[in-house]
Amino acid sequence: MKSYHYFHHIYVHFVMVSIFTLFFMSACMMTLHTWADETAEQFTAKPVQLNDNLLLIAPHDNSVVVVSRLWLILKGEIPEEVTLNDTPIRWDKHFGGDVRVGILRLEIGMQNLKIGDKEIHFVLGRNEKDHAGPADWGVYRLHNMKPGPNPCMRCHECEKQEDKTNLVGTLMTPENACFKCHLHEKIDVQHSNTTLEANWKERCSDCHFIHASPYKYLLRQPRETYLIDKSREDAPEML
Repeated sequence: MKSYHYFHHIYVHFVMVSIFTLFFMSACMMTLHTWADETAEQFTAKPVQLNDNLLLIAPHDNSVVVVSRLWLILKGEIPEEVTLNDTPIRWDKHFGGDVRVGILRLEIGMQNLKIGDKEIHFVLGRNEKDHAGPADWGVYRLHNMKPGPNPCMRCHECEKQEDKTNLVGTLMTPENACFKCHLHEKIDVQHSNTTLEANWKERCSDCHFIHASPYKYLLRQPRETYLIDKSREDAPEML
C-alpha cells in the first residue's frame, strides 16, 4: 500500500510538472512571437508615414547608424520646426518642390530628431555593435553616394527650375539607374539562388530600398526570405 501511494505521488508530481512546463513553453512562444512581430514592424525598409501629408525617407526611428554625415530626407508638407538635438536643420538650397534635404552632422551618441510634433530617435555608434542604443535596434545601412550637388539625379528623374533648384521626381528605370554601376553579368550570378519573377531586372526597388535598410544588401526583408535554397551557405551574396 505504501508503495502504491509513493508511485501515485510521483505520477501526480510528474503530471503537474509536465503541465507547468507546457504552459511555460507556450507563454514563451507567445512572447517570442509578439516580439518578432514588433521587431518586423519596427525594422521595415520603406519610407515612414509621419502624417497624411508627410513622408520621412531617412533616417529611421529606433535605428543605429555608423556614419557621422547623414542625409535627412522629407517629402510632403514640411513643418516649420525641424530640429536635431534642438538645433534647427539647415536645408540644402539645391532642392525645391515637396522634397527637403538636410545634411546631419552627428556626434557619437543618441540623437533626437524633431519634425513638427513627431520625434525620431536614433543613435550614432562607433560601429554596428558599439553604440549607446538598445540591443534590439536595427543597424540601418545606406547606399553609397558619390559626392556632388545633387546625387539624387543618379537614380531619380530630376527637373531644374528657373530658380535653379531641383525637383526630385520618380525613380529612373533600373537600366538608367542601377545598371550604370551594377554589371548585368555579376547581378545574374548574385541572384542565382533567389525567387524572382522573369522581369526582376525591371523591378529592383521591389526587393531593395536604397535610402536605408536594416538588412544586408539594402533589402526590404531579411535575405532568407528571397532564397530558393536557404541551406546553401555558399549561395552567391546579393550586393
